[in-house]
Amino acid sequence: MTLDREIETIGSRIACESTIDEALLVRLRAAYPQWRFTLCSEDDTGEREPYLTFDGFDLHLVRLSATGCASLTPWPEQSSGILVALHES
Repeated sequence: MTLDREIETIGSRIACESTIDEALLVRLRAAYPQWRFTLCSEDDTGEREPYLTFDGFDLHLVRLSATGCASLTPWPEQSSGILVALHES
């Protein structure tokens, strides 16, 4: 499976959930141990374009540098994490 497809699959799985919370992230970490998952509000991402948008949330890709600093990236091959940004109601 390509990275693009895997990220789409993760987003679709999240979209099927009735509640998006830390408990869901625990389940996602178990199912996809190669990814780091973080939950936040869409307001926390500033004006950044999401990688994918779903009803109720966006997915952003996170890249960790060699020094451990995290930044958002549009490139799946550079990412090691997925930020789930909840839309404000």
